[in-house]
This record gives sequence, structure tokens and C-alpha cells, in this order.
Amino acid sequence: MFARRQDGRTPLEKALEAASGLKPGSWASVEALSMLAIEAHGRPEAESLYASAVNAATDLKPGSWESVRALAWLARADRERSGQK
Repeated sequence: MFARRQDGRTPLEKALEAASGLKPGSWASVEALSMLAIEAHGRPEAESLYASAVNAATDLKPGSWESVRALAWLARADRERSGQK
């Protein structure tokens, strides 16, 4: 699926590791966590990534382009996890 890099990890594995060290709290984090939840579909991390994105979005105020983009990715992540197209 993904090409392995020099250290033997896939880009998804690196992204999951990077995300584990970040604290959600911005629309950028909601967007990134949502995208990771989509990409990690079928892996144990997918549900916790989705839940983190939902929790982060709950605490933020919508009304910017960043919020629209992040909420659109969150909606897609929700659709993907429920099996809808």
C-alpha cells in the first residue's frame, strides 16, 4: 500500500507517531486528525483519532475558512467510518 522509507516505516506510521505527540486545540489539528482517521481506517487508531478530532472541534468556535475545511474533513471521516459514500 505505502512505500517504506529509509527507517522502514510507512508515511502513515510516521504521521500517526507525529500526531500522538501533539495536543488538539486548533482547526488545523481537527483537520489533521480527521484526515488521519480516514487514512487509518481499519486500524485500531482510527476510532481514537476520530474521537480526538470531534472533541477538539467541540471546543473551538466556527466561523473561519479553517473551520469550514476542518469540519468538512470531520464530516468525511464520520461518513467513512459509518461506511457511507
